[in-house]
Amino acid sequence: MRRLQLPIILLLAVLAGACARGPDEAGLSRDLQARLDTLFGRPVLVLRDLNRQGSAPFAAAEDGARQAIVYFNARLEFVEAYDPSDWEGLSPQLIAAALGATDAGVIGLGGGRMAPGAELRAFGSVVYRRDGPDWRPTDLRLPLATTATQAAGGAAPSTTDELVRRLAKLVDTSAVPRDQRERVVTEELDHALQNIQLRLDAGSQAIVVATGPADGEYARFVRSLGVRLGDRRGIEVANTEGSVANAFLVDRGEARFGLVQSDVAAAAVGGEGLFAISGQLRQLRAVASLFPEPVHIVVRRNSGIESVAQLAGRRISIGVLGSGTRYTALQVLDAHGLAAGSYTEVRTEGPGDALEQLAEGSLDAVVEVVSAPWRLLARMNAAGPLRLVPLDSSVAERLAAERPALVQLVIPARTYPWQEQPVPTVAATALLVANAATPDDVVTGVLDAMFAASDVPGRGVSASRLSRQRARVGVTIPLHDGAARYFGPLPAGP
Repeated sequence: MRRLQLPIILLLAVLAGACARGPDEAGLSRDLQARLDTLFGRPVLVLRDLNRQGSAPFAAAEDGARQAIVYFNARLEFVEAYDPSDWEGLSPQLIAAALGATDAGVIGLGGGRMAPGAELRAFGSVVYRRDGPDWRPTDLRLPLATTATQAAGGAAPSTTDELVRRLAKLVDTSAVPRDQRERVVTEELDHALQNIQLRLDAGSQAIVVATGPADGEYARFVRSLGVRLGDRRGIEVANTEGSVANAFLVDRGEARFGLVQSDVAAAAVGGEGLFAISGQLRQLRAVASLFPEPVHIVVRRNSGIESVAQLAGRRISIGVLGSGTRYTALQVLDAHGLAAGSYTEVRTEGPGDALEQLAEGSLDAVVEVVSAPWRLLARMNAAGPLRLVPLDSSVAERLAAERPALVQLVIPARTYPWQEQPVPTVAATALLVANAATPDDVVTGVLDAMFAASDVPGRGVSASRLSRQRARVGVTIPLHDGAARYFGPLPAGP
């Protein structure tokens, strides 16, 4: 009987694949090209070759309609110049999204201008819906797998097993309600894992960077680098609460590297704002600005809110305590005449929770400082039509002038499918920082790895946003000696 099981399973798999189907190669090519043309507003990146790699059933639509996912690999060519490192241009992540590819599924994007004729390779997918006799492309995407870097300890298995048994017993016998028990355990284990990762950094085969939440943009970007240093060590992530926590960790030497919003770093070194009580963080040094993090002010599309000033008296989420977002949001709101108390600050459990409450009507606005496209926002828009509120242009100009760690820029049109016009705002930069005691050769090794050519195996699309020319934009704290040597002297002024 067992001998029959494998053929039966194979037969079922073949039948399932045959039932999935989807459009033919020509139809798939048409739909992909239409997506790319919609993204750029004109033909900029064109398909030259496409191979359909098969299909599989996808979860049925809410109305019960059949759906299938179709896989492909393709060769594409730029017919116009495109610079993935242009901070005011369309993000290369949008190209990957249009092709239904993972961060590592688009190969050939380098850090710098792609000239006409430059080619890409892509391994992607499109989800289709059965509509009568036809297959129609949808906006659905496969969930991107998130990888968390885990540190392996040296304890013997018996010791580890005993700790697990003790934890299970403690949780099972606690009189605290279950949901509260789970929250406490999750929080404490998360903190413990962060500390283990950071403590093992000194003896690790990897260069560990304190980033932020596991599913956040900082962690995603570091994973996108996918590179090795000259001695074959990798660059990995340690999850933390975010910018403010990272500044303290690096200053105390508990992490050699961290990602910190540029304006938070400036306040930390100056002993301002959140750091007025702790005092100046004297060991914090800049390594490089990696990418911009524009201020997103999100409202419901039918809210009637057209300006930041109209947020007066509204319910707003401005980020969790201790986050870089909250620090910047307070500055932006205050610059528009909205001091603390002129609106109702609503505490949430994070950006995802804030967007859900916004869509449900429990909030009137969400402020978040995050690279664009903000993936959560792109996904959450399906729950309720949302839109971005622009900053007043004169206020944005004044903020950038008074606070050099912030830069004035726009979120380009079509960054989000529902965004037809560019949105003026300001941005912090994601600043890689190091402790002053970190050896110069370690810092230059990290910089060499980050700015390496785009053909490094495993390098993701997000990494193509790196630009040596912009590496000191928004940097107002002292450069690490290794970084100063790597980049050389600033160009002379006019």
